[in-house]
Amino acid sequence: MLRAVWSAKWYILLGLLAFTLIVVATTPIHFLWKYAEPHARSLPVRIENPAGTVWQGWVNLGIPQAGIVATEWQLSPWSLMTGAADLELKATGDNVRFEGQAHANGLFSGLPDQLQLTDVSGYVNSAALMPLLIQARATLEGDFELSRLNANIDIANRKVSDATGQLVYSGGQLRARVERQSVDTELPMLVANLMMEGDKLVVPVATAEGDPLGQLFMQPDGWGGMTVLRRAVDIAGQSWPDKQAEPDTVIFEVSQKFL
Repeated sequence: MLRAVWSAKWYILLGLLAFTLIVVATTPIHFLWKYAEPHARSLPVRIENPAGTVWQGWVNLGIPQAGIVATEWQLSPWSLMTGAADLELKATGDNVRFEGQAHANGLFSGLPDQLQLTDVSGYVNSAALMPLLIQARATLEGDFELSRLNANIDIANRKVSDATGQLVYSGGQLRARVERQSVDTELPMLVANLMMEGDKLVVPVATAEGDPLGQLFMQPDGWGGMTVLRRAVDIAGQSWPDKQAEPDTVIFEVSQKFL
């Protein structure tokens, strides 16, 4: 009898592991959340009202600049056995919308330390960028559409290690103060491709015809911002005081701490 049990020990262990995963996965998420909440306080987002189960659930995320974002997920059960999570995600807020796939590593340590995003698409209204625009004494209307985003995010060190994708701005009204000159104009459609320059994430911005206007950037230390070229003033139908400045001259730059 004991010999038969011993010979089947791996099947028994596998059954116990599967049983444990099923129990955890079907337990209401709000019950499990009280154990994970202390570890989540260091995250750059605020987590509110988790509901559902580990397999399928939803939560409200408080994201700086974006407000409350309702997030839904579906989790692959087999990935948990390796301390990872394969997720289908959908997030919707007043000014943002995203959906795609995510793979998180490091769950055995409590919280994920690495996050990989695959084939993410989304939408951001310019209202979500207001804190950054206010620093530049500017307002902007219009929408941003994100497509085919693939990214690796180091959560433990709060930095983006790799990213590709395309961002398209619909065009809209821009009001800004550049030096002593006021700009009030209608911007055309703009296109940008996400890329890495070393360990720095950059998003060069150009017209639909490919003329560069500036770039957004995020540094590994969590500081991000944007630069604007003189050509952007030309595109806006404005004149620049320095007549010697070339179209590719940076006329101003603004940054702030995001992560």
